[in-house]
Amino acid sequence: MTEQLRLRIDRGLAREAASVCRELGITPTSAVSMLFSQMVKLRALPFRPSNFPALDEYGVTFEEATMAEDEAIGEIKKSRTAGRLHPFTGSL
Repeated sequence: MTEQLRLRIDRGLAREAASVCRELGITPTSAVSMLFSQMVKLRALPFRPSNFPALDEYGVTFEEATMAEDEAIGEIKKSRTAGRLHPFTGSL
């Protein structure tokens, strides 16, 4: 049995999240279900809310975190362009 939830989320954020879900090969409903499952399992959020979690958790500077993020985004774009990025199917 399922439960229908009504939530209010910023329209732009919802669109961007839906786009990321498509890239991952999942639905927004699946993503929220995963979040809720982890919350129940951990009895907490599965991440620490922070504007800069890398700074807190890994002890890096803002500049280092920004450079690492830019590099990762560049690699993802190259992989997508080269056809090497495949949607997640739910199994490895």
